[in-house]
Order: sequence, then C-alpha cells, then structure tokens
Amino acid sequence: MENRVPLPTDNIYKFYALFGLLLTVFSIGAMLYVNKSTNDLAFEVAVEYETLKADPVRSVPEEARFLVLDRKLEIATINKRTFMVCLAVILAAGLGMMWYGFKKWHTEVQPVQDEIARLTLEKLKR
Repeated sequence: MENRVPLPTDNIYKFYALFGLLLTVFSIGAMLYVNKSTNDLAFEVAVEYETLKADPVRSVPEEARFLVLDRKLEIATINKRTFMVCLAVILAAGLGMMWYGFKKWHTEVQPVQDEIARLTLEKLKR
C-alpha cells in the first residue's frame, strides 16, 4: 500500500511541529463548530422558551415543556463550557508542540543539514 501523504519521519522535531499544527487547526475548527451548534440550539428554543416564561399561568404540559427547555439550555451551556475547556487544552498542547518542534528543528537540525549541503557542494566543486 502506497502512502499518499508523505509523513515527516526524517526527524522527530518536524513531526512534533506538524502534529502540533494539526492539533491547532483541529481544535480551532472544533471550537467554531461547538460554538455554532450551541448557538443554533439556543436560537431554536428561544422563542418557545421566552413565550412560556412570560406566561404566569401555565398548564401542566406547558410547565413540563418549560422545565424541559430550561434544562436543555442549562445542559447546552454546561456542555459548551466543558467542550471549550477540553479544546483549549488540546489547542495549548498543539501550540506548545508546534513551538517546540519548529524551534528545535530550526535551531538544531536545519543548521546541520545546511552545513552538510554546503560541504557537499564544496566537495563536488573540487
């Protein structure tokens, strides 16, 4: 089976940097999705919830529906906060891996590879 996406297996720092970049992009996209889906839910139930909330004398089914909508909004808010915290941790890990990987790659690995290429070129010229 042929690998269509070439993975950076030549050094571990390049892998850290690119995996950190992947985590960063994933977590930012997931944060946007969680925010949008929670807002969609809130807007979906807002009119009915506010209508029931404004009615001081609710029937038993209306009271049950009001309590369910209230709990639904409360759970959505708690879930959004939990997801955002988890995604923030993933984002921080991704940014840390990306910073560490690119820093080490740029300061330790790449100068050696550049020197090897320069010496090889000098050797071939002689």
